[in-house]
Amino acid sequence: MRKLIPTPQKFVYSEKLTTYTGFAKRLCDLPADEKLDCGFEMLNAQFGGEGDVLKIVFSDDAFFTEQNAREQGYILKRASGETTIFAQTAQGAFYGMMTLLQLWGEAPEHFEIYDRPVIRFRGIKNTLWAETGVWSYDFGDGLPNALARIRETMDQMARAKLNMMYVDGFGWRTERFPGYDDALRSLAEYGKKRGILLKSGGYTMSYGSAGHNNSYQGRVFYNRRPYPDGELYDCIGTYDPSINPDPNALRGRTYGTCLTNDDLTDDKISELRDYMRSTGVRILLTHNMDADEIHEPLWKGRCACCREKFPNDDLYAADGAAGAFAAFYDRILDALLPEFPDMIVCPVSPGYAYAKSSSDETFEKCRKFWGAISRHVRNKDAFLPSFRELFYMHDEQVLRFDLLGQEVPRFCCAFFSSGDGFYSDKIYTASAAYAKLMANAEIIGAYNGMSLHKPTMIANAEYFWNPMNSAFYNVELMGSFEPQFDHYNKLREGFIRPEGIYGDGGLLETSCCLLFGDKHGKRIADFYRVTGKNGESPILTACNVELWTNYTKVNFPMLWDTPATAANQQLYRERFSECALATASARDILEEVLAADDLEAGVRAHLSFLHECAVMGAKLCSQLTRYMDLYMEADRWFEDGTPVNPDICERCEALIRDAKAQLAVMRADGKVAFDPLGGIMLRREELFEFVAYCAGQIVKSLKTDTRVPEDRKPLNIRSWW
Repeated sequence: MRKLIPTPQKFVYSEKLTTYTGFAKRLCDLPADEKLDCGFEMLNAQFGGEGDVLKIVFSDDAFFTEQNAREQGYILKRASGETTIFAQTAQGAFYGMMTLLQLWGEAPEHFEIYDRPVIRFRGIKNTLWAETGVWSYDFGDGLPNALARIRETMDQMARAKLNMMYVDGFGWRTERFPGYDDALRSLAEYGKKRGILLKSGGYTMSYGSAGHNNSYQGRVFYNRRPYPDGELYDCIGTYDPSINPDPNALRGRTYGTCLTNDDLTDDKISELRDYMRSTGVRILLTHNMDADEIHEPLWKGRCACCREKFPNDDLYAADGAAGAFAAFYDRILDALLPEFPDMIVCPVSPGYAYAKSSSDETFEKCRKFWGAISRHVRNKDAFLPSFRELFYMHDEQVLRFDLLGQEVPRFCCAFFSSGDGFYSDKIYTASAAYAKLMANAEIIGAYNGMSLHKPTMIANAEYFWNPMNSAFYNVELMGSFEPQFDHYNKLREGFIRPEGIYGDGGLLETSCCLLFGDKHGKRIADFYRVTGKNGESPILTACNVELWTNYTKVNFPMLWDTPATAANQQLYRERFSECALATASARDILEEVLAADDLEAGVRAHLSFLHECAVMGAKLCSQLTRYMDLYMEADRWFEDGTPVNPDICERCEALIRDAKAQLAVMRADGKVAFDPLGGIMLRREELFEFVAYCAGQIVKSLKTDTRVPEDRKPLNIRSWW
């Protein structure tokens, strides 16, 4: 029998299998609820009207006293022609029905399942692509089609028992493109019926980095008294001793950082209120000082008003920094909770304690700081500080999240873990297996994968529901930081490929069968298994970490106008070449699957777009490889006089023609992003223009005997703060 995703906490079943495709009668004694209606609707779409009697009943079994069981747990039993779901809430009963959807077909004649999530809120970020902002479901065919794809994804989330979707960031700007507010509000309503909440991110103070990423979606606030038109003044600011150890070297001190300017805070509250009203978002990731550490100089730089109200220089005191931050968040929550009683605020800095760079000493400061804020804040149920993925202490055999839980009773984890558009763009990762180290978090949001990486979403579902006892693969705890962190990085990048994940019947294959159907799921899994000889990934987007062209890059390192070292030239050339081969292999697998005449319409549409992306990616990587061959040949001429081949300029011109031909194809395809940031097509035209431009620059350099042509394009410059 196929394994269930996520793995139930307890599953006992008979070996005898029977056909399980219908229910002759449905009985329910739980109060009416839209989640029950939705669950029955999804069951009706799959199960026929003959077979077992399905009962949904309230139960006070002792099982429902276990963590998260009352809210989301269920007991599912089948015996003697009856299938019964026991639950205490509609959400729990809904999840029981979602398990039934996976049991459709050949199922055990008798079974008992006792199931509940270990982590209360289990979130994904596949609506976005890159670190923030870009809508990954924007395929250039309009907002209605994108929303249809997202609703389909929400159905897949519901079946896999995910209950939080990070829909946008970074900022609280309403109507950031035409139809934005209605789109998010419709998704919020659709998700509510499935128990899915929407989460979005932005700043509540310290807006200086908005000038760096050029995509901040919201207002940038400043410290002014009287507010909003008075004199600009300094208050707290980001302090990073690794950049400048001077305790007076604080950055961004005017950017809305004051914690005691009530008029300033109220203006920020108005922005949050408008955003929540307009979009239906209820979980707010509030990034403050954009610092993974907390240090005393940050607080000692506070303004006179903050010093008067909170005179203590101590980071942890009620009349010091922790008390000031707690009062700031209480003011926000006092204002918003009456209207949005289900809202949650997840502050993520200063001090989110990054695993590698934060020393044990600085982690202790972060731990104590947020522990003190958690004690001082009044609205405790709606306040969950957020941290990055954490591992062991560097000098002790103790897990940091275990220590964190001793100080901070309720917290979140923002989990960057490959396929995230920032660290890498691997098209599949099961790094969520490392939720085992973070299982005491109340919320985990996985910042990995996007619309094209659906099996990663299912891997997240597996490990966020049952991080300790997966039926597929479980991470071994190694007892110390370095080997564990090394294993994590190799697993998330696909260099370690456990059989339970990548092998026959493993998590990847089972996920693809769940998403795309049993007949073709195994072959589609091969698409996500493809890799180059050095772990290179197939390239589905032009804006891609694997190609050094990701969203945060403003100047690409292989630009002819800015000479690269010989070692880097070889590195770039090999990466592009291996990515070209991997992408071509992935493209061919999709062509094979698409040749079948029995694909469901939704599956065919998704795979067809994947194929289009792979065709584009293969051409791009092939052209980048050709470009690097030309680059290296021409650069050696300027470096040491090694003669170039006589036809080098002709080969440059041929590459320019091919790049422009691909540009013409893309410009004629009618695809237009509704997202001003570009959607999934971001940088497609830019990268082929880059190839044509650089090949042209090589020709100019050779003809003028000038390594860097005088008419080079100016470099883009971004400033931080």
